[in-house]
Amino acid sequence: MKKALKRIFYIFLVLCIPAGLFIEHEHAVFFWHKIPSIDVGFGFLGALLLIVGARLLAYLVQREEDFYD
Repeated sequence: MKKALKRIFYIFLVLCIPAGLFIEHEHAVFFWHKIPSIDVGFGFLGALLLIVGARLLAYLVQREEDFYD
């Protein structure tokens, strides 16, 4: 079950990139909004940044087992 969910996730991840080619950004405020599939890349990098930040914070805040002894 877990393996099947990973495969489905990767399939949808790959399909998001060409899907961005068919979406028009008529009222782009910034120049990067006109680049196809930039939202997919930006979202992926943002998710990776959140994961790395959470792990780094957990490492910095983690206490030893005998902290209160």
